[in-house]
Amino acid sequence: MNEAMAEFINPIATLGDQMTKFTTEIGFKGLQNPDEVGAAAVDYLRVAGHLVFGYLFARMAQVALRKIAEGSQDPFYTAKLQTARFYFAKLFPEIHSLMRTARAGGKTLMDTDAVLA
Repeated sequence: MNEAMAEFINPIATLGDQMTKFTTEIGFKGLQNPDEVGAAAVDYLRVAGHLVFGYLFARMAQVALRKIAEGSQDPFYTAKLQTARFYFAKLFPEIHSLMRTARAGGKTLMDTDAVLA
């Protein structure tokens, strides 16, 4: 792997592996109680979105790094690289809290009898 791309590829590869396990875990919970899938849905989809957006930002970074290595002085490529680094440093780490809240289960979400009375 290109060392310059490691800061983008490693987090995506790790999340890809985690996503397989995460999907299986949520799926098995859903087999026992369908409310579990509903309770995890929004957080799960946001994690999946970060996997997709992470891939897209990594592709942007790859193009930018290649153009810069070819000698381009265009600030567009520097900005793309900076944007990708910002995404991976500030937004991509949300996956950790999203996975935690998705795993929290549906009990507190579905326990609304008193609120709706």
